[in-house]
Amino acid sequence: MSLESVLIIAVKVFAVMDPFSIIPYILSIFEEATQGGEKMRWTALVNKVEVAVIILVLIFSLMGRPLLNFLGLQPYSLEIGGGILLLYLGIDTLGGFQQLKFVSKRLEEAVVTPIATPLIVGPGTMTALISLSVQNSVIDLVLGSLVAAFLTYLVLLSGPLLIKVLGRTGTVAAGRFTAIIIAAFGVQLIISGISQVKLA
Repeated sequence: MSLESVLIIAVKVFAVMDPFSIIPYILSIFEEATQGGEKMRWTALVNKVEVAVIILVLIFSLMGRPLLNFLGLQPYSLEIGGGILLLYLGIDTLGGFQQLKFVSKRLEEAVVTPIATPLIVGPGTMTALISLSVQNSVIDLVLGSLVAAFLTYLVLLSGPLLIKVLGRTGTVAAGRFTAIIIAAFGVQLIISGISQVKLA
């Protein structure tokens, strides 16, 4: 196990999850639902979301290499494809995270879908985890993804406070800052994949 690798994985996965960008949307659902009569505390909502997130990141952390082998995909193919997807995700996040338009307004329906997936553990996170499985051990990947999930949990738990301190605009701005990391990660994967194609 490499502590440095675990931390690098955690930062990359956390950036792709980008909980800052979705806090205003989740709070909006929460406020509308509670005003409409639904009874659920913010902490309870976040706890349910976190359980789903942990299950999802563990699944994709553990199935990365086996999935590649089963599908007969070369690692560089996934790195190039995943890099393109992450680059798009980074650009989309800078543009306001357009995928969030379809968010459900019922809390019980929204906990797993769409909050846990695809808003937090979406195609970008899944691609990142499978791509990271190429160059990292399973233990490092699992630990790194769990650290990222825990950081996401802390951000979501403090969501109402962040909104009060930073405002909705400030929270979204903080989320968009992580888009730079997402885009850079995507470019890194593309370059890494292309370099391997040249050597093949």
